[in-house]
Amino acid sequence: MNNISPELASGAIKAFLVSQYDKKTDTEQKQLAKAIKSSDHEKSTELKATLAEAKEKYSVATWVPDAANRMAKQLNFGTHISKGVHPDAKGDNVSFEAINNLSETIVGTHSIDSSYIDANGNAAALPLAAFFDYEVDESTKIRDLILADNVDFIASLASDKILANSYQQTFKEALQNLITDPVTHERNKQTLWVTNAYEGTDVKQLNYINIVPLYPSVLTHEVYQRINHLKFSDDNKAARDNRFKKTADQQPYITLNNLATLQLGGTKPQNVSLLMSKQGGRNYLLPSLPPIIKQERSFKLSKFANSIFGTAMEYNAREAIQSIFKSIKDTRNIVDVRDARKNAVDEVLYQIFAAAEDIRMTMPAGWSKDYELERHEKLWLDPKRADLEGEEEFKAERELTDAWHAQIIHSFARWLNTLMQTEFKAIASDFGDAEHLNWEREIEDMQKRYERAGKGVFL
Repeated sequence: MNNISPELASGAIKAFLVSQYDKKTDTEQKQLAKAIKSSDHEKSTELKATLAEAKEKYSVATWVPDAANRMAKQLNFGTHISKGVHPDAKGDNVSFEAINNLSETIVGTHSIDSSYIDANGNAAALPLAAFFDYEVDESTKIRDLILADNVDFIASLASDKILANSYQQTFKEALQNLITDPVTHERNKQTLWVTNAYEGTDVKQLNYINIVPLYPSVLTHEVYQRINHLKFSDDNKAARDNRFKKTADQQPYITLNNLATLQLGGTKPQNVSLLMSKQGGRNYLLPSLPPIIKQERSFKLSKFANSIFGTAMEYNAREAIQSIFKSIKDTRNIVDVRDARKNAVDEVLYQIFAAAEDIRMTMPAGWSKDYELERHEKLWLDPKRADLEGEEEFKAERELTDAWHAQIIHSFARWLNTLMQTEFKAIASDFGDAEHLNWEREIEDMQKRYERAGKGVFL
């Protein structure tokens, strides 16, 4: 709490009561203005009497004693509440304070610096919670003045100093909610934590700590408010709306997927707590699901295959190949279709290079001696063979990179062209030299991209 001026502190209670009066009598004030304008004296007299009664109700002399003597005894304040576990639970609420430094890996109420505090009890006493939560300035609420024993604020509670101090103490005790004799309830959950499980075998000798979990309503309200701001802020809504407008300024926007809600309190969330009422009973649940592990298909090269570009590779890259087929079927000559085709070809090449890298890294040196692969593919896929004794010829051939690189590029283009001709028999003749050269350019472009990134695909 920043240093607050005596004028703001002493005027806080009156400012709050004026705001309550205006809020509760807004309709009557408008009706009175209308009645005066239309010279309806009978209606004006009736409304003035109603407003005078309300003004008396929200005067310092009337409202403060009622808040201290009645409301403070009918509300239970805290950061963790029993009724969040079950609406009929009558256990204590607890105000959390982190006494010891908790691990940063544990997320909880201690992880946030929240300005909220929750309350439940008699709904007719909830104006006291609004009183505590009233903002005196940007960084100070009335409850801050109470907890800090602000002398200017205390003096504004009553003209009698002793009475003012009594009201202050009552409010402070309600906020602090210091518990000397904890009370739980049959509707609360309980967890028995064994403290000497390994010290004996007799069940009767076991000692337990009885843990009664309470609902962290302040933490969940912070989460609720922050998620709502992310989802529904004006900036985020504008960014979402502009994403389809070509003339609008395109900005990133936030989308939260797999978000669920837990409803507490049924149709009467106010029976749970004040913050729950503000949330309409809705509590956001972030996804806490186990990760979906996608098993990578390991490419298996047959000993009898004369090329990596065969049926096995067709199966390995089948999804990307189907995407190429789809793009070819779309005869529109537009950017999106051309980009989709290029991306699909790139994905096929990625699958090929990934399979080749796996073979080069995992297979033992010289494995290709027992395989029927074309010579240029052995040079590509078995680089460690060049380091073996007696493989000087293999090493010399491998150093002539331009020759076998060109053969691999040609083999890829021929394989892909054959797939297209098989799929599109009616237009098979269209996949001639031009398409063949196009496939070669694609693999050459991919090769250059890998090399610029420091990843040579033919190493």
